[in-house]
Amino acid sequence: MPHRYTSPRISFSTILKWQLRKSFQKKEPVASAIAIIRHENLPEGEYLLWTGHASVWLALQQTTIAIDPVLGDIPLYKRHTPLPIPKKQLRADIILLTHAHYDHYDKASVDYLLSKNPGTIIVAPIGFWRYLKGKIPRERCFELEWWESVMIGGVFITLVPAKHWSKRTPFDTNKALWGGYVIQNSDHTIYHSGDTAYGEHFKEIGERFDIDEAFLPIGAYRPEAIMKYNHTNPPEALHAAIDLKAKTLIPIHYGTYVLSDEPINEPREWFDRLVREKSYPFNSRVLQIGEIYRFRGLEQP
Repeated sequence: MPHRYTSPRISFSTILKWQLRKSFQKKEPVASAIAIIRHENLPEGEYLLWTGHASVWLALQQTTIAIDPVLGDIPLYKRHTPLPIPKKQLRADIILLTHAHYDHYDKASVDYLLSKNPGTIIVAPIGFWRYLKGKIPRERCFELEWWESVMIGGVFITLVPAKHWSKRTPFDTNKALWGGYVIQNSDHTIYHSGDTAYGEHFKEIGERFDIDEAFLPIGAYRPEAIMKYNHTNPPEALHAAIDLKAKTLIPIHYGTYVLSDEPINEPREWFDRLVREKSYPFNSRVLQIGEIYRFRGLEQP
């Protein structure tokens, strides 16, 4: 399913050299510096809540939306920050999945949320049904192409482009689409990019939507020869927010799993330094895991 925003394939020899080099490096203990704000339950009212990595809980008009929910360890990677809410208290009316990679579509987490709320609706890119058969009735799974939309419970959801790719097994490369989401109601327009490299799609999205909050990834950027085609680093995320004409940038995709070569705390430190050194035409809100964002600012219960 190639598109003009399909990340180029990296040669097997490049990946092999990277993995061999890593295998000979001394493994240092991993300690995430992100503070955790703990809750016994999901908040009341309307909110944004980052639970780590790219996972976001969002409540609009009494509809609870989980974006790329990942609740624990994933294949080959350990979670280095705990969930801010007991797993048994998490629920979702809608699950948005951006793409099939294991750190965004965690099958065990999605299955668990479906078991807690059998009425949950899933929205995913076209081709995703191959992974969800037998888990959810077909009529509760909406597959979208880029720029297609669906209205659920007073919330308007649009799949938008991302510069990335899709793979879950050796046999399904790019057979499902990937993307980000714009989520709207009468009061708010929220953008979650999913995984993406920097590209012209940010300007396209900014031309079509008046974005209030933009969740943009800042981690998993080393080695550059591999990661620059798939992810954004902190300066690229800031540039993307300018292209989007977003009012507020909230960085994500860091500090939870070690997916690449940079130290776990480096993306946050780099981002903080950049926003101290220069002013930008938007607000930046660096959330702690579990911090509640109430649209008019940050609040803690």
